[in-house]
Amino acid sequence: MDLNRLISYSLRIGVLASAVLSLAGLAAWAARGYGTVITTSGSSVGSTIASAASGDPSGLIYLAVVVLIATPVFRVGLSSVYFSHERDNRYVMITLVVLSMLIFALISGSMG
Repeated sequence: MDLNRLISYSLRIGVLASAVLSLAGLAAWAARGYGTVITTSGSSVGSTIASAASGDPSGLIYLAVVVLIATPVFRVGLSSVYFSHERDNRYVMITLVVLSMLIFALISGSMG
């Protein structure tokens, strides 16, 4: 399978999963009578997953955002694995640098 098809599928699946989670969160919010949504500041991904698993509308919506943010990061990781399989060391290094920059930005942004 070529790289473009792999990336296309991964991006489609990520966006579709995020959309489904968002719609589920909105449906759960509507089912509860449109009450106030609990905001979480600086919560961890584990607590977001636990909140979403319990059916909390804000947890589902936050999880949708996490999936949407993780989709391009996954794409860069997938590209580095593909280039490694193709033994294209130049592009492996480039994608690993980009991946490390993305991860650094996510970690430094979540720490404040």
